[in-house]
Amino acid sequence: MIALWRLSNSQDLQPRARPAGRWHSAGAPVVVLDANPAAAVFARLALSEVAHPRALPRHYFLLEVKAPGGAVSDVVSEADLPVHWQTDLPATRALGNAWLASGESLLLRVPSAAGGVQYLLNAAHLQLSQCQIVSSVAYPYAPHLAGIARAVREDAAWLAAADAGGGQD
Repeated sequence: MIALWRLSNSQDLQPRARPAGRWHSAGAPVVVLDANPAAAVFARLALSEVAHPRALPRHYFLLEVKAPGGAVSDVVSEADLPVHWQTDLPATRALGNAWLASGESLLLRVPSAAGGVQYLLNAAHLQLSQCQIVSSVAYPYAPHLAGIARAVREDAAWLAAADAGGGQD
């Protein structure tokens, strides 16, 4: 079994709104999981569009999910990635959609645009019942962002403040 993580406003492994993602089209039965709690929090922050950290959602749950280790596929290897995979959504969605259509595995390990890896969970797969949520902890953002909330500018451009120095990766 492998431990994976998700910061979610629900306490199960069912996709809700089913918007398109980097690795799948809209309507796909996919839940994105992360390799550690910090990555799960970062992924949620990256998806939140708010004017200031104080406006982030406060009623989320940090889920720890145990999944069968043998249910992970690496169909998306470095060699399979399009050259500009971070921005070529049609190409990455085609890879993820092909994986879903094949029904080959419960989980697909994919690179994250933020670094590291994420896992796509096929919520329609027969092995879904082998996944277990082993912990669900109410996870309010506020205590973890108190220092950030004081440090960033009060206007809506606070997200750009980190890049204002023009530094390179």
